[in-house]
Amino acid sequence: MKNLLLTVLLLMCCCTALAEGFPDTLDLGAMEEEAVLEAVQEEYVAPALTTPGRERCGQPGCFWETPMDPYDAEAMAAMLARPMTVIRGDPRSQVYLRQEPDEDSQAIGEITCDSQGVHVLEDLGNGWTRVECYSSSFEGSRVEAWNELVTGYVPTDLLEVRQPRTKYAFIVDKLDQRLYIFEDGVLMDVLAVSTGLVTEGKPYNETRSGEYILWSLTGAFADGDTTCNYGIRYNHGDLLHELPHTGTDNYGYTEPKIGSRASHGCIRVQRKRTEKGVNARWIFNALYDGQLNSRLIIWEDWPGRQIPLPAADTPLYYNPQGGVNYHDSPTCYGVKDRYEPLTGFTYAQLDDAPYDELTACPYCVPPRRAEDIAQINAAHQLD
Repeated sequence: MKNLLLTVLLLMCCCTALAEGFPDTLDLGAMEEEAVLEAVQEEYVAPALTTPGRERCGQPGCFWETPMDPYDAEAMAAMLARPMTVIRGDPRSQVYLRQEPDEDSQAIGEITCDSQGVHVLEDLGNGWTRVECYSSSFEGSRVEAWNELVTGYVPTDLLEVRQPRTKYAFIVDKLDQRLYIFEDGVLMDVLAVSTGLVTEGKPYNETRSGEYILWSLTGAFADGDTTCNYGIRYNHGDLLHELPHTGTDNYGYTEPKIGSRASHGCIRVQRKRTEKGVNARWIFNALYDGQLNSRLIIWEDWPGRQIPLPAADTPLYYNPQGGVNYHDSPTCYGVKDRYEPLTGFTYAQLDDAPYDELTACPYCVPPRRAEDIAQINAAHQLD
């Protein structure tokens, strides 16, 4: 009878957690609590998190509650038009996120002032507000919460609502290492990027996820023996910038890695122009031309998130006169004018001769091959 009752309790708890979208603390009373919790931990598999946050405020268009799908036009337009809430202060400073609504409570995260958005959940009415955000802890931080999604408390009087510029908005998805550029709320172009590569002993290399404001045009800066052009600061020490190069114009070490994790935490953006002429330089110039303080969103590659396969009839293009790349447009900066317009075929034919030997164009960023998508998806399956 005890085993049957335990089984029923486990099923009830799991069903409740699934209905809410994520597991909460289980209140099972005193009866067999340790045994029940141990069993749940062993048998329960949390569903995939498809939104940037776990908590719910119920506000329409909230970034934290919008599914991470750049092709959902209606949802993206609503989200990118909304104001965001930040911590008032110098953007080169940070405040602690407290475990309890008390200045002496343990610090469980760090928030960059002025440029990092937080998810406002509840004003306690006693000078403290409960919020959710990704911790912006950097190397050497006293709070070793590297990009952790945490919920805690900040002083209410530090909160400030800001409206980023809406002409342009930028979404970086760490799952597929792509940068989606929106103009007036509509998807305009896609670039390849490289976000942080976490190595043994360097967990702080992870690019911090969340919602930010691009607030300072840093320009070119040195990084060891390399130079990074078109730097744009958005989160304390984090920048969006062009691929690093050595010497005058040598990108041979960093360019082959674009489209995969490779940085120390910043976001590296491709330098080669898309068919629309967009690249890292274009972004810098757009912000310089009166669009600074635009929104930057960084999506987390949660376990369980998957990249969908392109439709079989998605048009692709190639140069039958010796071309080695496949493209997403009949014209491309990577192809000489005399070979344009390129010859069309479909995504369904990509694994058939003569297209099976083609590689993705580094200029126009066409869809990944099915085998590459499958490899990424396998690495992000729920255990």
